[in-house]
Amino acid sequence: MKIYLVDFENVKSKGLEGVDKLSETDSVIIFFSENSDTLSFEMHQKVLSSKADIEYFKVSVGGKNALDFQLSTLLGYMVAKETYSHIFVISNDKGFDFLHAFWGGSYIDTPKTHVYRTKTISGAIEYVINESSNRKAEASVAPEEEVNDAAPRKTQQSTGDSIAEEKNEAPARPRSSSRRSQDFDTTFKGLLKSACDENSYGIVKELFIHSQTKEEFHNALAKEYKQDGTEIYKAVKSRYIKLKEKLEKELENAAVPQHEHTNDKLDEILCQSCPAESIQRIRKCIENTASKKELYISMVKEFQKKKGCEYYNIIKPYYSEIAQKVRENQ
Repeated sequence: MKIYLVDFENVKSKGLEGVDKLSETDSVIIFFSENSDTLSFEMHQKVLSSKADIEYFKVSVGGKNALDFQLSTLLGYMVAKETYSHIFVISNDKGFDFLHAFWGGSYIDTPKTHVYRTKTISGAIEYVINESSNRKAEASVAPEEEVNDAAPRKTQQSTGDSIAEEKNEAPARPRSSSRRSQDFDTTFKGLLKSACDENSYGIVKELFIHSQTKEEFHNALAKEYKQDGTEIYKAVKSRYIKLKEKLEKELENAAVPQHEHTNDKLDEILCQSCPAESIQRIRKCIENTASKKELYISMVKEFQKKKGCEYYNIIKPYYSEIAQKVRENQ
């Protein structure tokens, strides 16, 4: 279900273009005032022919931006109810873009409802179509190994064999799948190269590891980096699923030897709080520090303040036992 909140004072009849294309599950609220209450005859006919539920709301005027405030307040109420998948503000006023940023996670967690501003209802319809197409495209993206490696590898293998026969040498060994599964860091850093500086890589990686969905990752980035978080997210989003698969394979390959070697208190107390890759990084922090204070500083540098403090507080009560075991296994 979608709802369209029309700032009629701003867009006039033109903003309602596309209203006749809406379905029975759509709703429209037209916000108007005594300053703007005239609908063209042509648009009136389209409104009458529309299958959508259409409501008119006369705004109480008397102050600057009265309509904007009342529309925004109603929008927040509707978001909280989580009745609609999309709420579109139909307006030329770019100030409404801040509602998209706000409900998109820059201040609070993103709800199920997607908030967006367009100039016309037809523009909003096109936005939904493009959004659906992008999701399908992302879902059908070929695995990285197939896209980047498959064709070249086949060519190299055939030419490599013929050269080897001429020189009576064994052909070069193909790159193993286990090696490819270790390339998460290289791939991730490559995607982030133009989106953020190297100092931010550790934070972004940690946010990626702890996210379960693209939406969670986007929200976490927005909280950490505000508007810049969206640019970082765009650099990664099309590869999100494949990166998750790559990381999981890498951790699976490392899991058995890791636990055979470090079957101790650290794994026991952290296994429910952070991924295996983070436990390894914490272990390194313990190995390279000699006191709780040094460990705290090291973990804040490694994971940034929020996560570093969270992990440190879990470890702190067991520090002496954990530190002894880790150093015994060095």
